[in-house]
Amino acid sequence: MPRPPSQSRTLIRTLEGSRTPIYLLDRERRIVFANEALAAWARRPLAELVGLRCDYHTSASVGGLRELAASLCPPPAAWEDELAAGSVAVIDADGRLDRRAARFVPLPQAESPGELLVAVCGPALAPSLRAAGAREVAQATGSELHVRLQQLRSELGRRYHIGQLIGQSDAMNLVRTQVQIAAQAGANALIVGPPGSGREHVARTIFYAGSETGAVPEVGQLVPLDGAVIDAEELQAILVAVLRRQADQKREQPPTALVLDIDRLSSAAQQELAAFLQLPGIKLRLLATARSSLARRTSRGKFRHDLACAVSSLTIRLPALARRSEDLPLLAQYFLEEANIGASRQLTGFARPALEAILTYDWPGNIAELAQAVAEACARAAGPHVLPSDLPDRIHLAAGAVAHAPRMPQPIQLDPFLADIERELIQRALASTRNNKTRAAQMLGLSRARFLRRMAQLGLAPPPLAEEPVIFEPLDDEA
Repeated sequence: MPRPPSQSRTLIRTLEGSRTPIYLLDRERRIVFANEALAAWARRPLAELVGLRCDYHTSASVGGLRELAASLCPPPAAWEDELAAGSVAVIDADGRLDRRAARFVPLPQAESPGELLVAVCGPALAPSLRAAGAREVAQATGSELHVRLQQLRSELGRRYHIGQLIGQSDAMNLVRTQVQIAAQAGANALIVGPPGSGREHVARTIFYAGSETGAVPEVGQLVPLDGAVIDAEELQAILVAVLRRQADQKREQPPTALVLDIDRLSSAAQQELAAFLQLPGIKLRLLATARSSLARRTSRGKFRHDLACAVSSLTIRLPALARRSEDLPLLAQYFLEEANIGASRQLTGFARPALEAILTYDWPGNIAELAQAVAEACARAAGPHVLPSDLPDRIHLAAGAVAHAPRMPQPIQLDPFLADIERELIQRALASTRNNKTRAAQMLGLSRARFLRRMAQLGLAPPPLAEEPVIFEPLDDEA
């Protein structure tokens, strides 16, 4: 007599034949089971999906199967049985995002966390935070911010590393537009911003995004130069070698010089670079970073006017992080998910009090400081969310200083202050003399007429009172 099929085998066959995309992740976040419906949705052979490890992130530094695995990764809170429903997505070869609702079912195991069964259902979901305001984004959960980051990644495409270009503020929308123009036009560009604002990152984004195929250009086409330390002789030697190699290899695209802190370039080095740009037949693209506009230094005679004009064909100004606080939630979530890549422990996002502390801090070190602070917090976090106690101490100290800031002394208006005192003295004198105005005036050393005028002026008596005739009253013997 044939042995009846086991319940587990029957369940597997049922899942395999389901039209709903279904997959099973083990405690290492590897896909150990997937059905044909998932393969059809992801447009990948089933054999490529099984075995993929899913990290919870939206980085554009990886692609292909690893990027697909990241889009399929449920929020880490789902393993803790804190999230029963949400969404997952696939990214096709063109970078388009297809997001659908999903159910998360933790399977009990002897150890925790156990395996997780994901069932994907329903049609594609519309973007949920595309038109969200700053307040709505600030109150979004980690999972909602993750979705918004994926949307940004899809909108920018594969050729743009989102990194420090993340944000929905007007300033960052302008920066992304300028980056796109500079990349497509191959124009010289100057990136201006305070330290830590990501100037070099934006410059390199312009360079790599300018490749016609979207592939990473050959190493050597981008020549980084540190304006703070390079002298004229070193600059000349490097540029001569690069241009000679360019001619020998007959490359069509001109080399690009990335001059970091060009505003700190010595006068001799400025002259050497300007001379190269004026040589006939020389094609050299310039991307440069500076702490402030070159126009001011030029007006003071500290920078060559011709070189400033050549490098400033397009000037991109990066705002300080304190001036675009509405971008902080997305940026913090991005750096948190960067920490998830390759890590055994995954984080979903920030607890609301932790995010509020991040919004309170001024971030004098800009994006570089935020990235470091989030990395420290992720290393300390024990659960799926970063708690306020996980944040660096300087953020708590700053929040405490804001909460207990010394009160500014209020200005004293002398005339109203003296009028209040005089009004109180008159009232006391009237009370002690039983409203005898003559005696009250004597107590204050005033004539009765003057006393009555002051009462009217101070609102203690109607104006006609000031005009009443003076009545002479006999004084007591003691007076």
